[in-house]
Amino acid sequence: MDAPAPGQPWRSLDEYAGTPEFRDWIEREFPAGASELAQGSRRAFLKVMGAGLALAGAATVPGCRRPAREIMTYSQTVPEEIIPGKPLYYATSFCLPGGGAEGLLVETHMGRPTKIEGNPLHPINRGKSSAWTQSSILDIYDPDRLKNPVFLNPARGKLNATWDDFRAWQGDHFARFDRIGGAGLAFVVDKKSSPTRDAMRDAIKGRWPAAEWIAWDPAEPRGSIEGTRLAFGQPMRVRHTLARAQRVLSLDSNFIEDGPEALVCARDFAATRVVSHSGDEMSRLYVSESRPTGTGSMADHRLRMAPSRITAMAVEVGRYILTQAGAGAPAQQLGEALFAAQLNVGERAEASHAKEIADDLLAHRGRSVVIAGPSQSPEVHALVCAMNSVLGAVGPLVGYTPMS
Repeated sequence: MDAPAPGQPWRSLDEYAGTPEFRDWIEREFPAGASELAQGSRRAFLKVMGAGLALAGAATVPGCRRPAREIMTYSQTVPEEIIPGKPLYYATSFCLPGGGAEGLLVETHMGRPTKIEGNPLHPINRGKSSAWTQSSILDIYDPDRLKNPVFLNPARGKLNATWDDFRAWQGDHFARFDRIGGAGLAFVVDKKSSPTRDAMRDAIKGRWPAAEWIAWDPAEPRGSIEGTRLAFGQPMRVRHTLARAQRVLSLDSNFIEDGPEALVCARDFAATRVVSHSGDEMSRLYVSESRPTGTGSMADHRLRMAPSRITAMAVEVGRYILTQAGAGAPAQQLGEALFAAQLNVGERAEASHAKEIADDLLAHRGRSVVIAGPSQSPEVHALVCAMNSVLGAVGPLVGYTPMS
């Protein structure tokens, strides 16, 4: 940079003097290669500037750079992004009772969660949240929640302890199991889906191969578990895909409100009830239930029955479906065994209702499904597996995966 010409304005004495040190400082103030822009033709200058603007635009596209997101909360040291009065959002998940999970977006203030919403990017709930997740935030502010480990003293009963007390106790207690591989040692845990807890289980089994890991829920309904064991020889997890269902029979199942797949079933089934044009066919829902439910309120035909009559209804509908399917049906032998040996009900359902429902389900094979609720016996759940097999629902509407 040369000194300003006589009469030309200048901004500092260094610029007026035009010293080499000032010229070097001016060139270092701008990006690398800035001094070369003044050399060459106007065409070369426009080419360099156009390429630079294109790169700058690509760098501002959200998909081309990693967004700044926080994935961990804080404990003692407050990070700089925590501003009093300004909410901070975290993506997390919530384990549902009985298995499964929901993806959540949690609003926090000063590190404390205050509001929960569904994560729109999660494949399960897709932006919605269930009553389980909405009420889970209340557990954090429950004054009676368990805050510390509890020690069961044989003489004094339950005593509150600290983690330091547990570390001191476990050092001597677990050391004696190392010599025998953990024989006689058992870990009883809740039934939840958690990769982190699975890693803890694997670490325990690696240290004590003979130890037992027991997942137990004392209030868990066992009908579906034992019913699938009866039908397939091993426990299965049942999953429903109702987006293509045209006929649904619910046997005391509140499938749009209860269970780990309630949100998925509710959204999929609601889509089958939308009629956009005069020629569109709306799905039909039969509900046999013993108490008012949200699913029953949506039913086209709601049959209010005592629990024993619901079992009888399942028997009658299954009898018609398996009889009409013929002896070559894949579930015929299972159905006959259940009728003869285990489904000895004391009363019969109304045959006219059962026959009409069975005929409608058979008329829509591949698009009809039967769902049994948790209150039903294992035999009814096994019978439902047989009916869904005959109706062609296994695959497009119902899926079975082995339980861990």
